Amino acid sequence: MIACETLRDEYADAADRSGRHYDTYWVESGLHNFPEKLGQALSQEFDKVDADRVLLCFGTCGNAVVGLETRDFELIMPRVDDCISLLLGGTARRLKINEAHASYFLTAGWLRGERNIYVEYEYAVQKYGEKRGKRIMETVLANYTDLVLLDTGSYDIAPARTESAMIAEKLGLELKTMPAGVGYICELLTGPYPPERFCVFPPKTKIGTIEPV
Repeated sequence: MIACETLRDEYADAADRSGRHYDTYWVESGLHNFPEKLGQALSQEFDKVDADRVLLCFGTCGNAVVGLETRDFELIMPRVDDCISLLLGGTARRLKINEAHASYFLTAGWLRGERNIYVEYEYAVQKYGEKRGKRIMETVLANYTDLVLLDTGSYDIAPARTESAMIAEKLGLELKTMPAGVGYICELLTGPYPPERFCVFPPKTKIGTIEPV
């Protein structure tokens, strides 16, 4: 398994529920902001693999996986755009939520992330001063109305909600809590892998564009 650090809580939960515990290699969550660097990091992990099959607990993440090539292993990954969609059960649900309210999603793992949006806010305030820093972030978040904390059942929601409320106030967004889960990750751990839910790449295969569902 190669997995995103953001999903540590949910992956551990899914592994316990499914009874499937694999050797796992973690990729820095902050790389989501830099798809090219994320792709390079994944390629480096591919070089280390000594197995017939690799499960990738990631979404396409800005097409970071496009152009990568499997080595002497089969690669299986969820057919989703990112980790949030993975926790919501698919990209379609996320898009439906955003149709109603433009939402910025977070989890406890997101709150621990190296380059999350609140870290960027603090950096902007420190660099440009509070007034200008806030104005910059208002521009960045201009299309969002809600800050949505996903309750995946994999961590204590109370401290995450307290921290999220503070972030929502700072960023001028309305905080909401929404149920999510680890069902899709359990599917990844156990199979089977229907093509409408997963991408399966044979050994020595170059990954092309993936259509999330």
